[in-house]
Amino acid sequence: MLYFGVPVYVQVIEWTRTQTFLRRVRSLVWNRKKDYQRTRPAGTRERWNLIQSRATGTSLLDVGCSSGLLTALAAGIGFFAVGLDANWEVLSEARKKCKPNLSLAYMHFVITLQSVAALPVCDVVLCLSVYHQWHRKFGHEGAQQILRILGGKARQRLFFEPASKQSKYGAEPPAFIDGNERSIVEYNEGMLGALFGKENVEFLGATSASWSEPLRYLFAIDMKQRQGLD
Repeated sequence: MLYFGVPVYVQVIEWTRTQTFLRRVRSLVWNRKKDYQRTRPAGTRERWNLIQSRATGTSLLDVGCSSGLLTALAAGIGFFAVGLDANWEVLSEARKKCKPNLSLAYMHFVITLQSVAALPVCDVVLCLSVYHQWHRKFGHEGAQQILRILGGKARQRLFFEPASKQSKYGAEPPAFIDGNERSIVEYNEGMLGALFGKENVEFLGATSASWSEPLRYLFAIDMKQRQGLD
């Protein structure tokens, strides 16, 4: 059977493909909860593989946990894991991951220059895709102060993933070149090295992000070595 000269089954296939594409676009654009783990599933898996290769200890704090997938994965391999986020809606999704046999908890917490000092000390601290928000709100010096205090909350390792696009940081962005891996990595290695010692900073690799920001870059800071506990 033909319709406007095109077989009906061909039109059905094309219509199905179009609807699938539109659903994907809507999930990216209409992401009311701002859940980046929902829109970056491949990148989330890549980051977890890198984190798991370096994470040691028994406790983990995930600052800006979003829907809490990484926090839950940590709990699944034996960590007592706590996720923090300022967004109530993503926390409601995160709490669905809690199960009786998991040492897993989520709580609402707004990071400020004052509140960050109240956070507990854990073996591992995750600071992923949230630093640019502090930079935008508190400026470079304020964001550095928060990051420095967070580093002090990690007994063993701090994992850090910054945004790789200058527009994410507000009026005074960091001095790196958008889309240039070498520039972004060198800037962040220098910034982290100034805070925690260059010899303690390890670049772990790039992970998938979004269509407007294809890659983000993950770093690990060895706080145990920095504190002279080896």
